[in-house]
Amino acid sequence: MALREVEGGAGLDLGEVLGPSSEIATRRRLSGWRRAVVGLALPAVLLTAWSVLSATGILSGRLLPAPADLARSFRDFVVAPQREAVPGVVPFRGAAAEHIRASVGLWTGAYVIALCVGLPLGLALGLSRWTAAAVDPLFQALRSVPITAWLPIGLVWFGLGSGAGRFLVFVGAVSPIVVATADSTARVPRQLVDTARMLGTRPRDLARRVYLPAALPGIVTGLRLGLTLGWTTVIVGELTGVSRGLGAMMFAAREVSRLDQIIVGMATFAIIGLTGDILLRAASRPLTRWADA
Repeated sequence: MALREVEGGAGLDLGEVLGPSSEIATRRRLSGWRRAVVGLALPAVLLTAWSVLSATGILSGRLLPAPADLARSFRDFVVAPQREAVPGVVPFRGAAAEHIRASVGLWTGAYVIALCVGLPLGLALGLSRWTAAAVDPLFQALRSVPITAWLPIGLVWFGLGSGAGRFLVFVGAVSPIVVATADSTARVPRQLVDTARMLGTRPRDLARRVYLPAALPGIVTGLRLGLTLGWTTVIVGELTGVSRGLGAMMFAAREVSRLDQIIVGMATFAIIGLTGDILLRAASRPLTRWADA
């Protein structure tokens, strides 16, 4: 990303000032198809070994169902005719769409709130020593509290339902966003700021035109971590009395000892989490392309 809005028409290119990425890191990158092949190799080997162990009876179905059994359960979860809904009962057959919709809605709503809070707070901590001195100790103490410890207070504040779940996902997502934004902003090279001033950038514009663009690669890492941690917190958020959502489905399956349904829920969590991370990386790549120059 280039910084071009400076007085007198002068421009500042972050890639030129900070220098290109290391040649070693560049060599380590694989092309798209090679990366896909290598990434699929290990899951394929593990799936083959799992199938063989299950077919020979070495691996008991009570400990881990065979891949073929899980495939049938996944098919039932996605496309089987859904039975008539019973109030308070968590469905499985044909209920994939409504569970995914409930969980993803909880996740994205809380993540947007975490972005709106975490980015400004992180910038303030990274740019202002006074703000960091006043706020950072309390923030670091609060983010050390485990997510499950926030569950009781979330239930007291918001009651049973999605409100408490959204609060828990927010707590899980906001911390990495704040930490990465603050740290990346505070570590912007001094020579970059000095160069911008020399080219005419006014002090009040440094945050928007220098600090934020230069810190973006680190901020994006925080956004990815926040997205993933928020998604992993969804299952805790669905302990708040909801009857729809992947977490609610998995806990209902545990009560009837349906290990296959629990693993189907885990696989669905993995697929959606990976998809969200891929989409976020794709959306942020144009903003940080200069870092790979």
